[in-house]
Amino acid sequence: MHTVAGEIAAAPLSRVLPDVLKEAGYARVACFDLLNGFRDVEPGEGSYLGQLGLTPTNGAAPGGIDLLSSTLERHVGAEGPPSALIVDFASRLIARNEALSPPEHQLFSRALILSHSARVRPAGDKRLPYFNTVVWIVDKEGDLPDWFLIGNPRIRHIPIGRPDHVARRSMIRSLVRGLPGAQSADQPALGKSVQGFVDETEGLLLLDLSAVAQLARSEGVQFDRIGDAVRRFKVGVTDDPWRKISRDKISSGEDFVRRRVKGQAHAVTHMLDIVKRAVTGIGQSPRGGRPRGVVFLAGPTGVGKTELAKTITSLLFGDESAYIRFDMSEFSAEHSDQRLIGAPPGYIGYDVGGELTNAIREKPFSVVLFDEIEKAHPRILDKFLQVLDDGVLTSGRGDRVYFSEAFIVFTSNLGIYVPGPTGERIANVTPEETFEGVRRKVRGEIEKHFKQVLNRPEILNRIGENVIVFDFIRPDIANEIFDQMVDNLLKDVRSLGHDVTLAEAAREVLRGLCLADLSNGGRGIRNQVESHLINPLSRSLFDKGAEAGRKYRIEAIRPGASTTIELVSESP
Repeated sequence: MHTVAGEIAAAPLSRVLPDVLKEAGYARVACFDLLNGFRDVEPGEGSYLGQLGLTPTNGAAPGGIDLLSSTLERHVGAEGPPSALIVDFASRLIARNEALSPPEHQLFSRALILSHSARVRPAGDKRLPYFNTVVWIVDKEGDLPDWFLIGNPRIRHIPIGRPDHVARRSMIRSLVRGLPGAQSADQPALGKSVQGFVDETEGLLLLDLSAVAQLARSEGVQFDRIGDAVRRFKVGVTDDPWRKISRDKISSGEDFVRRRVKGQAHAVTHMLDIVKRAVTGIGQSPRGGRPRGVVFLAGPTGVGKTELAKTITSLLFGDESAYIRFDMSEFSAEHSDQRLIGAPPGYIGYDVGGELTNAIREKPFSVVLFDEIEKAHPRILDKFLQVLDDGVLTSGRGDRVYFSEAFIVFTSNLGIYVPGPTGERIANVTPEETFEGVRRKVRGEIEKHFKQVLNRPEILNRIGENVIVFDFIRPDIANEIFDQMVDNLLKDVRSLGHDVTLAEAAREVLRGLCLADLSNGGRGIRNQVESHLINPLSRSLFDKGAEAGRKYRIEAIRPGASTTIELVSESP
């Protein structure tokens, strides 16, 4: 930052650094970058570039990497007062760090040798020791060759962190006054806008703040709606997409969801409460970066956990396939986090990016489902902690990807089984237990897993009370699921041109076959319907050479090694 006439504004490091070096006692400062070559900070008679053997015109001299290499040697050994050479955009001096070209290798070999041979000279009134210093401005330390940096006592790594809230506030006060509507606003309103701007720009650079303010001015965003401009800068959407969702749609959502998720009334109510919080923004962190909603769905297999996530997606977007799903059993290896966020530079797949970071960048307003989260490698869980804490992930390419508009859903089977004395899986909960007993045991195992097994209790703390335990599919609910599946199937068959009905006696036989074992929940019922109805019906229609438009009735279902049906034609 720099101050002009009492106003604080952002400035490039290459502009501020020469002043800092002058104040530190460096009498001569020159700059270099690949595009502009060499530039003297104070051009004029006896310029430093001329002393380095260059021929400046108006304080500048063209030059590339070869000339930089030879100029380094003249700079380090230059006589006279202390001097500094700033090499800007040094990360772009090298095309590929692992395969240097001859000019690149010569440059850094010469720089390495010069760093060891350079000698200090006393200068100034206090006769302090000075080198003729070279300042390399890089994006990150690894952009320069390791053999040049590591173990070199003459190289000092000076990290410049992202601006803290104090630095951001200093600059934001000036920026807010230039936003639409700020000139006529009172001080409390301006103060509130400043605070909101500060809170929502955690992790952004000062230049980013200027870009947000410029965006707000160009799009006419009022000073008291600066959060809309920050959102546009981060995820490309100015208006809050959650506030655009019809309240009537959410209000009537319970009936819609319960038609598809059977027997989990408590889970549906809790999930809709979280959705309503996301839509209204109540309880959102003042820093504004965390996901809109986070929920952890636990319970037996086939009870509707994934179905609930799909249904909520359908409620929000009108399309259940609009959610982004990751099967975490595919991310159990140590380095599988690279599939999610992208490989770092120099590794295979670096240019492809990460599956998760790419998906969120394309669809920031989305439901993101992480199925069977307990199967993910603990290294990936650390990435989730960043998402839950700050709502941001840094991709392998260094881009910041924001989750502030996403709704995160984790599903898990934790607590349903526990390891036995010899390592076998034994049931921790059974359908014979009450739901309260099931919930207590499952919650206990989830806490044990995160606290004792993974040693990551902080992840569970971020989810808080949004752990929703599903009940087993009880017999009365199983009957509802069965009837709905069969009716939907016959409706689908009818849409294909075959009018098939199911005699009541046959339905009851089928019911007994499909509901004999509820251990796999609704998914198990679906499998049994497929085995005892869909397969034999398809076989019978095919073997009979069934024609579209004819009516058929299933009179009987006969189980066996392969279930058969008695299909009677009702058409003349």
